[in-house]
Amino acid sequence: MGSSAKRKKEKKKDFQKPKLKVGKAKPLAANATSTSFKAKAIVLSQKINADAPSPNTQFLHHVSLLSSRADSQRKESLAYLASTLDKDLRGKPVPMPTEALLDKAMPLILDANSGVRAELIKMLQALALSATDLGDHVTKMLPFVRAAMTHLSQDIRKTALDVLSWLLRKVGQDLVSSPGGWSKSLECCSTLLNWKNLAPNDTWTASKTAFRSDTKAIARAMQVTEQLLSVGLLTPSNEDKENQHDPGAYLPLWDHAHHQIPTKASAYGYLNLFGKPVDDDSRMLEDREERLLVFDDRFRPGFAKGIDGAKKEGGDIGRIAGQLSKTLEHALKED
Repeated sequence: MGSSAKRKKEKKKDFQKPKLKVGKAKPLAANATSTSFKAKAIVLSQKINADAPSPNTQFLHHVSLLSSRADSQRKESLAYLASTLDKDLRGKPVPMPTEALLDKAMPLILDANSGVRAELIKMLQALALSATDLGDHVTKMLPFVRAAMTHLSQDIRKTALDVLSWLLRKVGQDLVSSPGGWSKSLECCSTLLNWKNLAPNDTWTASKTAFRSDTKAIARAMQVTEQLLSVGLLTPSNEDKENQHDPGAYLPLWDHAHHQIPTKASAYGYLNLFGKPVDDDSRMLEDREERLLVFDDRFRPGFAKGIDGAKKEGGDIGRIAGQLSKTLEHALKED
């Protein structure tokens, strides 16, 4: 009996109206949804500018940042310029004159930060100038390269050797024919290797160079020196000769190449008609015979003494010294 009375009481509750007390909130339904939560809003600190800078404006902006005091900013700007030149502007004109770009970038070869110098080399390689265009700018690039080659920092000297080697591969003849390109470049190489002031009775050793005991750097300096001598003293290879015009095809006109339109800027610059008087180091030596005379007169004794000492060192230094010796022998045979 007790259980049936309890069931009747529970059924009765379903039909009873709850009595509400004053000030008491109405109970929520079983399927009620809570709206007390708050959504997180995305707040923009700056408004989106519909007039974003053009790629050319960004390029010029990063060029202006090459003179920034922050190492990271100079490095990032050079990386941006290298990426833009290699991808977006490949085969297209640069937004600014190449001469102005090199004037801003080349001083960074003397930068104390190794990352900045590494990005500079990448930017120069990405510039993708033709041999003719790059040859026109060698005269302005070489002073920075030579200043870096004689810098107190060994790392900066190594970077200078890499840039000089790249220039010799790209525009070697323009480099050795430019004002001071032969004499001053040889002067820097002989200073690095300490072959400049060797007396007849002196003995050259690797420890006497500007790189001290860094044999890899010494071998690299000798390799670039051999590259410079090959470009300046040896006649063009067979491949270069094949690309030249055959004088016999234009007979009876002799020296046809001298009557063609010049392919480089300032074709008669070697005459120095309107420039300042130049000394022997700043002369343009376009003929191989002239460069050989300068080398015999000023550098051959020291180079011969240094090469003999380098052969005795063995290893990479001795191997490259052998290549240097062969290069000089070929130059004498062609004379």
